[in-house]
Amino acid sequence: MANNDISRRVLGRKLGLLGVVALFSALFAALFITSTFKDPAVFLQLVVAVFGIGAFFVTNVGQLGENFSGRGTVFLASSLISTALVAGALVGVNYIAVKKPKSWDLTKDQVFTLSDQTTTLLAGLKDDVEIYAFYATAEPAFAELDGRLRQYKEHTDKLKVSFLDPSKHLAEVKQFNISTTGPRVIFKQGTKEVRAKELTEEALTNALAELTRGASKKIYLSKGHGERDVADPTERGMKYFVENLKSDGYLVEEILLADHKEMPADAQALIIAGPTTSLSTGEATLVHEWVEKKGGRLLAMIDPTLNSGLETKLATWGISVDADEVIDPEAQQPEFAIAQAYADHPITAPRSTAFQLATIFPLARSISKTAAPEGWTITELAKSGPRAWGETEAINGGTVQYDVGKDIKGPVTLAIAATHGTGESESRVVVVGNSSFVANGFFKIGGNRDFALNAAAWVAHEESKIAIHPRSRQSNRLFLSAEQKHTMMIFALDLLPFTLLFAGLFVWQTRKSR
Repeated sequence: MANNDISRRVLGRKLGLLGVVALFSALFAALFITSTFKDPAVFLQLVVAVFGIGAFFVTNVGQLGENFSGRGTVFLASSLISTALVAGALVGVNYIAVKKPKSWDLTKDQVFTLSDQTTTLLAGLKDDVEIYAFYATAEPAFAELDGRLRQYKEHTDKLKVSFLDPSKHLAEVKQFNISTTGPRVIFKQGTKEVRAKELTEEALTNALAELTRGASKKIYLSKGHGERDVADPTERGMKYFVENLKSDGYLVEEILLADHKEMPADAQALIIAGPTTSLSTGEATLVHEWVEKKGGRLLAMIDPTLNSGLETKLATWGISVDADEVIDPEAQQPEFAIAQAYADHPITAPRSTAFQLATIFPLARSISKTAAPEGWTITELAKSGPRAWGETEAINGGTVQYDVGKDIKGPVTLAIAATHGTGESESRVVVVGNSSFVANGFFKIGGNRDFALNAAAWVAHEESKIAIHPRSRQSNRLFLSAEQKHTMMIFALDLLPFTLLFAGLFVWQTRKSR
C-alpha cells in the first residue's frame, strides 16, 4: 500500500511538471504567436495545465507540509528555480526569434540576398517613397512580395509600404487604375509614380531607380559598320544590353558617325560594339579627337580577325589591339576566354562580393598595354588564366597549341581601361577584345551583364550605378496557407521546444524519485 502511495505521488509530480510546462507554453503562445487565449491550441494547453497541476495537488496534498520543511523545502525550491530558469530562458530565446528574427542566406544562388545595386540605391534615398501593393493576403504572390519589401526596409527607413486588398479598397483601385492583368505595385514620390512590371528584385529596383533618378544621360551606339543590332532579339543582337542600359536610367540612341563633323553635345558616352567593317579615316578621327581633346568617353568592343579602323588611334593612347585569338584550355570550350583575374578598378570592384561571377568572352582577342603617353593612365581590367594564350595563326578547326616566340603567352589581357585628365572633363576609354559577351545569347551568363553595364557606367561618369545588378534567380518556394503557417509556428516555436523541456524535467524527476 505504501508503494502504491509513493508511485501515485511520483506520477502526480510528473503530471505537475507537465502542467507547469503546459502553462508556460500556453502563455508564450498566447502572447507572442496567436495573440489570443481563444486559439484551440492555447486552450488545449491550458486544459492540460489545469489537469496536471490539479493532479499534483490531489496526489501530493498530504506531503505539501512536509515538502515545505527541512530538506523537502530545499529540493522543492531548487526544482521550482530550475524549472523557472529553463522556462524563462526558453521564453527569452523564442521571444527573440519571433520579435527580432535573424536569417542567413545559405542558398547556392543567394536567392534571398539583395544585390549591391539594390542596397546602394536604398542607402542613397533622401526622401520618403510610398509603395502601394494591391495584393490580398490570400494571394500566392503576397508572401513573396511582402518578404522582399521587408528586405528592402531593412536597408532604409524611407520606404512606406501599404498592402491593399483590391476587393476591399475599391476607391484606391479606381484612383490608381488597377487591373488584374496590369502592374499592381506602385512607387510614389510626390506627384511622380512608377509601376513595377513584375515582382522580381530586378523589376522592383528598376522601378525605384526610375522614380528617384534625376536627369538622364545619353549614350550613343554607333551603327553603319555591321555593329550588333540594338533591337535584334536573336542571339547575335544586343537588345538585352540596351534594355538594361535604359533600366539603369540612360537615354540610348544610335548614331551614324559619318553624318557628323563632331560628336553631339549631349553625348555622355559612345559605344562601338562589334563592327564587322572598318570605320572610315574621318570617323576614326572624329572619335579620336572627341576623346582626346573634348573629354569624350568611349567603350569599344572589337572582335578578333577584324580591322575596326580604330587600331592606330587606340595605339596613340597606349592600347594595342592584338592580331590574335585567345585560346583558353581551362574553359569547356577553348575558344571561350574566361577572365580569372581582375584589376583593382571601379568597374570590377563589386566582384569582391558574394555575387562574384566569372566573365566569359566567346571568341576574344587580347588587348595589350603599351607605353602610355604623358597624361594617360592604363589599367588592365581583366586577364585570362596563366594557361591561356593568344593564338596568332588562323584557326580553321583541328588542334591548336601554344608556339613559343610566335603566340602571346598567358595570362593575356582581355580588357583595358584608360583615362586622361581629371574631374568631369576626364577622358575615359574601355577597350574589350570581344563583343559577343554583350550579345543576347551570352549577356546573362556569369558576370557578363555586370561587366558590360559597369563598364558603360564608368565611362559615362556614373560610378553610383556600378554594382552587382539584381538577377532573375530561380528558386524552389514552399507556399503555405495562413492556417498551415499558424500550425507550423505553433509546432516549431512552442510545442517542440516546450516538449523537449518537459522531457528533460521528466527524466530528472524519474531519477530523483529512485
